[in-house]
Order: sequence, then C-alpha cells, then structure tokens
Amino acid sequence: MYNGYYEGKTVLVTGVAGFKGTWLTISLLKAGAKSVIGLDKDRRPKSNFIMSGLDQVTTFVQGDTRDSALMLRLLTDYQVEVVFHLAAQPIVKIAYRNPLETIESNIMGTAVVLEAIRHAPSVERCVVATSDKAYGDKGGALYVEEDRLHGEDIYSVSKSAADLITQAWITNYYKGAGIHGGIVRCGNIIGGGDWSAGRIVVDCVAAFYDGRSPDIHNPHMVRDYFYVLDAISGYLTLGAALDQDRISGGAFNFGPREHDIGNDDLATRLCTLWGQNINWQHTPPVEPFPEIPKQTLSWEKAESVLNWSPVYTLDETLQDTMEWYRGWREEALDELNMRLLDRYDDRAAKLGLDWAR
Repeated sequence: MYNGYYEGKTVLVTGVAGFKGTWLTISLLKAGAKSVIGLDKDRRPKSNFIMSGLDQVTTFVQGDTRDSALMLRLLTDYQVEVVFHLAAQPIVKIAYRNPLETIESNIMGTAVVLEAIRHAPSVERCVVATSDKAYGDKGGALYVEEDRLHGEDIYSVSKSAADLITQAWITNYYKGAGIHGGIVRCGNIIGGGDWSAGRIVVDCVAAFYDGRSPDIHNPHMVRDYFYVLDAISGYLTLGAALDQDRISGGAFNFGPREHDIGNDDLATRLCTLWGQNINWQHTPPVEPFPEIPKQTLSWEKAESVLNWSPVYTLDETLQDTMEWYRGWREEALDELNMRLLDRYDDRAAKLGLDWAR
C-alpha cells in the first residue's frame, strides 16, 4: 500500500486522539509504520482512540502543539521521519465564541509544529491539514487549489492563515533543507468515531439514541460530505508522493463524488438508515454565527496528479458510518474499525487505485 512508503517509518500524528487522527493511526499501522508517536492535548477516555486500545500500540503523549520545546523533543528523541499535523480547534461555533483560543491553536500551533520540523534532522516529509474553509466564500462555485485564500469569519481566517503559514515555511525553509511538505484541504469529513457535538451526523446519532427527532439548525446549507477513510487515503497518498517535483510543496483538495448535498438531504438519509420512523425537525439556532452558505471542492488535481479518487458514494459512506454507531457498544472497537478499513481498502484495490496496490 502507498508504494510501501510507510513500511518501517516512524510517524508523528498531532491531534492523534481525535476523529481523523484515530483513523489515520489505524491506517498507518496497517500500512506498516514501525511506530506512531501520537500527540494530543486531551486523553479523551471515551474516544475511539482510547476505547479501541490504540494508546497501547502507539506512543501517546499528552501535550500541546504550542509547546515548542515539547514538539522539538518529540521529533528528535523518537527520530520522527514523517509528520501529519491534524491538531486544531475544529468547530466553527466554538471559534465564534472563543476567537483567541482558536487563533492560538490553529495558527500558532501550526507555526510551532512547522518550526520544530525545521530543526529536526530526521524529518523527511510533513503533511498539514487545513480546510475548505480556508478559501472563504466563493459564492457556491467549486474551489480549486489556485483560488485565493480569504476567510472572513474567525474559523475560516484561522484556516487561511495556517495554510499560508505552511506555504511560507515550505518555500522559505523546507525546500532548501530537503524537507518535502504538502497541504490537504477537505470539506466536512464524516464517519464512525466522531463525537464532536454541533456536527450533523453526531447530533443525529445522539438524537437517535435518545429516541427523539434530530434538530437541524441550517437545513439549506450545502456542503461536501466526505468519508473519513477517503480523506485518510488522500493524506497518505500525498505523503507517500511528496518527493516528486509536481507534488512537493503543493496543496491538494480531496472531496466526495457527490457535490451540492444540503443539510436537509443528509439528515433525511441518516433518518432513513436509522429507521424507527424518526424524522428530523428544523430548529433555528439559539446562537446564530457566521457560516458560508455553500462550499464544495474540486478534486481534479488530486485525480490527475496523484491518481486519487474517492472510493465510496455518499450512501455507502452513511451505511458504514451507521454501522459503526450501531456496533461500537456491541463489539470490540478494534475489530469494528479494522472490518470497516479492510472493506474500504478492498474496494479501493478493486477500483485499481494506485495507493491500494
């Protein structure tokens, strides 16, 4: 898998105990990584990461990416070769309530990680995850990588800045030092193991467990809803190819096959999959905050340059997602996670995607 690049590698994942960090760690271990060093500011005892036992098969370090001494010590002590920087404050509503914390986490946290990499001789490559929010509001047109980054709300600004800072470190420091860096931009990532309140899938599942109708606050917002394993395969595909001239230093969008999915459409599909005659209801937000009405990404560059494409349709994504949320209390989480990952990888191999061979 991934041309064997990750076999025997020591990899640092920031935000490791989060939703995406957990699935990235599982995928790295399956791809043959020798060691995963995981950094997260919270231990999150009820997370997929802890409950599936990943803290027992990785080196988990509780700490903050803004701690420059800690970051450099981790990279040097463990002789880290590859870095995936996912740690961030990821919720738009929280950014609106706590702008300074969001700016410090998303901007300064990224800068500290990038600077530590610059001074760590063992690091060969780094992948930094930003967001489609970095583009700002384009009036609903597809985002392409060449678009200007101009977020306007606090969360989007923090992502624009983190992205631009990463570009600056790559251009000014990494290229001359032989470090290959890349940036990934994704839309709304969904899948099993996410427990962040305020996201539609998570809020719907919580309502389903309670036997009540989910509250959908902005039913007409349009987003790219993107399977977490599709996102992770994008991260890993980019990381494995970063030494190539057309790829090193670049930014890549990764997204789903189906665009223009309204929140109302997503909620309806989730209710149908759950069954039990539950329907969603529109409940206006108690605390309105700035949001971009429509966001959608073109992943044409990733397809043409990396031979990457999403594996699952939205319906397949939601089926696997609901399988996770139905099963997590009934079976061993490590087995559930691996079953879903193996199924996904098998499908990718049948589609002939380069990374799955």
